[in-house]
Amino acid sequence: MHRFFIDQSTEIDSRVIISGNDYNHLKNSLRLNLGDRVILSDGSGFDMEAEIINFSDDGAELKILTKEKSKVESKIKVWLAQGLPKKSKMDLIVEKATEIGFAGLIPLESKRTIVKYNHKKKEKKQSRWQRVAEAAAKQSGRAVIPEIKDFYSSDNLKNLKDKFDYVLILWEDEKSYSIKNFFRDNPVNQEANILVIIGPEGGFSEAEVEKFKTELKAEIISLGPRILRTETAGITALTAILYEKGELGD
Repeated sequence: MHRFFIDQSTEIDSRVIISGNDYNHLKNSLRLNLGDRVILSDGSGFDMEAEIINFSDDGAELKILTKEKSKVESKIKVWLAQGLPKKSKMDLIVEKATEIGFAGLIPLESKRTIVKYNHKKKEKKQSRWQRVAEAAAKQSGRAVIPEIKDFYSSDNLKNLKDKFDYVLILWEDEKSYSIKNFFRDNPVNQEANILVIIGPEGGFSEAEVEKFKTELKAEIISLGPRILRTETAGITALTAILYEKGELGD
């Protein structure tokens, strides 16, 4: 069934209205009719099966038939603080990380970041990446749309210190301490919040890594002997973490 996100929590037998772009997509692109059913997600982890009962000029009215907690959302919350990559690579990162199951993105400016955005451009990019996350969440059956946070720099990332239970830095100069080692050494709760920090194309400077270690109590992690591109590293780490916690199936 097709999936739509709504910005309200609701109960069985209540009515909701789908309007705007979602209404246009439902009626004109998908050509759904009265009596057809869709899945609605309220953004808090619940899925609702709903039936289309009426069309108007402004929207579609649907009746909630069932409501249950989604079984697709990961209990452990993994965020990516992604160094800004060139061109449209962030679109790819957001799309694939959403499909795999991440909680959200923190766009990160660092010393070796090549691309530079002014305030207006940042707002546009943030909105674009949020739309990419929403589209990927619909496609992959997610019950929650990952959140795209405001831009941070390597200097003010310390403000996030109390938001996460663990912070991991992916750094090519670390050769042996892996994600498997990290989980062996730390009793990570199934519902922990983990931040994974990934550098841009030029990587992090040694001073930045030391800053993260000192200010965020971050662990330096290796992803193996091969050097991964920035758009590959975070997705790989996310997959490994979810696998270690049993979130990719038995």
